[in-house]
Amino acid sequence: MSRRRFIIMVFFFIAIVLLAPFIFMLWIDRKYFYSKPYKRKEGLPTDVLVLYYSRSGNTEAMAREIARRFQADIIKLTAGSYTLDFQGWVNANIDAWYKNPAVIEPETIDISNYDLIILGSPIWYFRPAPPLWTFVEKNNFQGKTVALFNTFNSRFKSEQIHRFQQLIINRGGRFLDHVYIRRGRIFNQISGNELIKKTQELLNDRNGKWRGIIGEIYGMIQKLG
Repeated sequence: MSRRRFIIMVFFFIAIVLLAPFIFMLWIDRKYFYSKPYKRKEGLPTDVLVLYYSRSGNTEAMAREIARRFQADIIKLTAGSYTLDFQGWVNANIDAWYKNPAVIEPETIDISNYDLIILGSPIWYFRPAPPLWTFVEKNNFQGKTVALFNTFNSRFKSEQIHRFQQLIINRGGRFLDHVYIRRGRIFNQISGNELIKKTQELLNDRNGKWRGIIGEIYGMIQKLG
């Protein structure tokens, strides 16, 4: 084998090794995890709202478990440019990296009937995804208590969570808590069902801390089982 041919083969081998995780990530990123749908029990009043953005269904699974635990109303934010194809992935990464506002639906909602607002999104580039920032910036949280939940592969930066907390405060709200589940790196992620189990465990741990915020509504839900 000639030296030139050997160098070319080594180059292609290195290129394949470097590109393989990226290609695998794009493939995984296009898969949607369909969790068990949630519907609030009819006739049961609630002052709790779970509002979330989810691109691939993992944060949605966590949102549904939280809503199911508290029998809360639930609203999903959509961002039309963050589709599950390659272009959607590019759009999502650009907006997250440059901290651009997202185009979302709904942009504003009436939250006057809720006392506790539980907001969720994936973590992109160490901070909550753009749709959640846009929603908070567009809505008035005066007198509301707000909790944040996230799913992520790698990690978040505490200063970014503090900035989100400050944004809530600037919009009139009181920041209650931040809960999260790390799914793991691309080659060693927990499954969607494992994420749901971890969410249930996390909520068990938060019962005492959140009980006083929800008050009588929480007590009614526990009795109904």
